[in-house]
Amino acid sequence: MITCLGLSPALDVTYGVDALEPGAIHRPAWKVALPGGKALNVARAVHVLGGRVRAIAPLGGAIGDGIRAALDEAGVLVEPVVVAEPTRTCVSVVDARDGSITEFYENVPELDDAGWAAVAAGLARVHTGWLSVSGSVPAARADELADALAQAADRGVRLALDLRGEALAACLARTRPALVKVNRVEAEETVGPGELTELARGLRERGAAIAVVTDGAAGSLGMDAEGAWRVSSPRVGRYTVGAGDSFLAGLLLSLDSGVALPEALRTASAVAAANTLQPGAAVFDPTEIDALAARIEVRYVPGVEVAASADPEPADAS
Repeated sequence: MITCLGLSPALDVTYGVDALEPGAIHRPAWKVALPGGKALNVARAVHVLGGRVRAIAPLGGAIGDGIRAALDEAGVLVEPVVVAEPTRTCVSVVDARDGSITEFYENVPELDDAGWAAVAAGLARVHTGWLSVSGSVPAARADELADALAQAADRGVRLALDLRGEALAACLARTRPALVKVNRVEAEETVGPGELTELARGLRERGAAIAVVTDGAAGSLGMDAEGAWRVSSPRVGRYTVGAGDSFLAGLLLSLDSGVALPEALRTASAVAAANTLQPGAAVFDPTEIDALAARIEVRYVPGVEVAASADPEPADAS
């Protein structure tokens, strides 16, 4: 079972327009509306791939009710945390001329004490499998999240983190995650600028057993105790929103099945490529993945010093 926790769910709306013109009225040629936020995207992708998954997410207001209903209809098990603040809406606009995407993301609402207590209770019920945590974290909850994840890890839960900034730093200080998957910008925020190998090494030095750094169309790099592998794939489609979340879903399912990191990276990249073929995050045809995987190159990177994964700091007993 893969459990996906997200503290920043959203209704994700994507519009396709012939040409995006600032100040003009637009009548979209198409529209896709889906339960979103990174964690719910990962959960939907795992479900599409045939994996067992559940999601934990704070949901509020009519939009939150709609997200829960849509997930239920899609067959994605969700454990909603009912909160007072309405769930946000995020809008992406795809320009048909060049495929460029303009995004409007509402801020993540703060999570009140009652909402956080319900999230923490949900986390306390996770005892096995993977716990994937992704998306924005309200700043006031970063340390509490890190402590809750450390307790989950102590119970034998395998942590996968796709976080950034203060939240990622707090979690790395308190836990030893089985996987950290971030993009280049997010990695540089945590370990400083550098090449992908240096970024992955820095994440391992801070506690990640497996560190994966994605770099958009330039591919990705994964590193574990056995070595480092560089991944490249041809540009396939134009709908890149959600590709990173689909990548994480494919990576988690592969690792959960005991697949070695190089082939897990290949599968993850193929799932991400499938995501780009049609609009909507984590919306793809799983029958296309094998053919896409055959086009992806995974190369061992020789001569790379693989850092030891550090132990976390002891949790504050207070």
